[in-house]
Amino acid sequence: MIVLSGAVGGVINALVSDNGFIKPREENAGDVTIIRPGFAGNILLGAAAAFISWGLYGAFSNAIVYGAVTGLGTDEISVSISSIAGAVLVGIGGARWLTNEVDKKLLRTAAAAAAASKASFDDSQKIAVATPAQAFNIAKEMYQE
Repeated sequence: MIVLSGAVGGVINALVSDNGFIKPREENAGDVTIIRPGFAGNILLGAAAAFISWGLYGAFSNAIVYGAVTGLGTDEISVSISSIAGAVLVGIGGARWLTNEVDKKLLRTAAAAAAASKASFDDSQKIAVATPAQAFNIAKEMYQE
């Protein structure tokens, strides 16, 4: 349930980011390759982040996996609404981190390609208001011209 909640957080990040539901793929600009994890990467990272959060702070965080069990009561361990909500939040945050890292690399590569290209006022205005993926593609076209 927690991992599924984290995956939902990854889906939410895919919806609110400019990348949307793209398939995982590689983008190439000269000798630079950028891996774009797409919606599948968002979902996977959201689920993993939620699992890690649940393992650290969830209901079973103090459960003994190996070794002697001493002093534990017979209380039943349950999953609360707050742990599910926390998992969704952590899933969104984890997927957002991945999206920001990819966007940062796209923008860095776009800046390098634009700097190595012939100056174009129109293209610079387009890049100024573009998403990171769009800026990358505009700069890549400038570089190839």
